[in-house]
Amino acid sequence: MTDLIGVLGEATATVTGTNTIYTCPAGKRAKCRIMARFQGDTNSQVALLVNGIEIARNTAMTATHFNYTIRSSGMFAYASGAAAAPTGLGTALSVAPADAIFYLNPGDTIQYTVITLALQAANFQVVGVELDGV
Repeated sequence: MTDLIGVLGEATATVTGTNTIYTCPAGKRAKCRIMARFQGDTNSQVALLVNGIEIARNTAMTATHFNYTIRSSGMFAYASGAAAAPTGLGTALSVAPADAIFYLNPGDTIQYTVITLALQAANFQVVGVELDGV
């Protein structure tokens, strides 16, 4: 078995329903963060789940607005979305892994649920370290 570092899982589904970004494999442990960028439509809502527990949910988005993870400001940069895509001009406008760290055991999952209306675009990633051992 081999330790991994980097992007451990990714999902890009935009339809309503629950999508798995990452499942910690048997014989592994993971220490990770969530990084995401998605574009909603009027009333789009997204919930993030860690091992079945909802850890964050944005408020209903405005048409074509963007939501994304950043450093030092909770899970999402904007509750209902920003009118423009992130530009990278400062921390609040740069997509980055959110500060929360999650520790996963074999079989634990990180998922997102598109709740009300399909997204226009989505990219959810789990980034971190996956280690061998029990």
